[in-house]
Amino acid sequence: MSFSDLYYKHIMLRKSCGSCHFTNLQRPSDITLADFWGWQKTDRKINKDGKGVSLVLVNTEKGREIFDAIRDRLVVIPAEVADCMQPQLQHPAELNPLSDEFEKDYVETGFEAAYRKYTADVKDKSKRGGLKKIRKGIKKIFVLLHLCKGE
Repeated sequence: MSFSDLYYKHIMLRKSCGSCHFTNLQRPSDITLADFWGWQKTDRKINKDGKGVSLVLVNTEKGREIFDAIRDRLVVIPAEVADCMQPQLQHPAELNPLSDEFEKDYVETGFEAAYRKYTADVKDKSKRGGLKKIRKGIKKIFVLLHLCKGE
């Protein structure tokens, strides 16, 4: 099991993900950004580099104005709503029975110890720098989120 497995098996999700009120298209934000799962239904050629495709949902008129202001700087490929419907837009996540235990271990022992406990192959991965890559990636995400907020 790897870091991705912990995430995709819902072991590392917060409790609120299991009762999320925003798993639908009636969203309070002006714009929603997400990974576009199902992009193949729209155009099989748009992800040639394998880096993924972003989904932009414009939820309000203000969101439309903002999006239109930057649209000419983006590659925009219109998609049908039905092709964009992924589980997170349809229902809350089903939490893994181990998620409470993982959270407790994380709080008590820290991420690295909890990660080791819940992953069988961590020894091999840490020899190849797996934990260092994860920590570096998490730092990058926090920096990007911070910059995106305009703070």
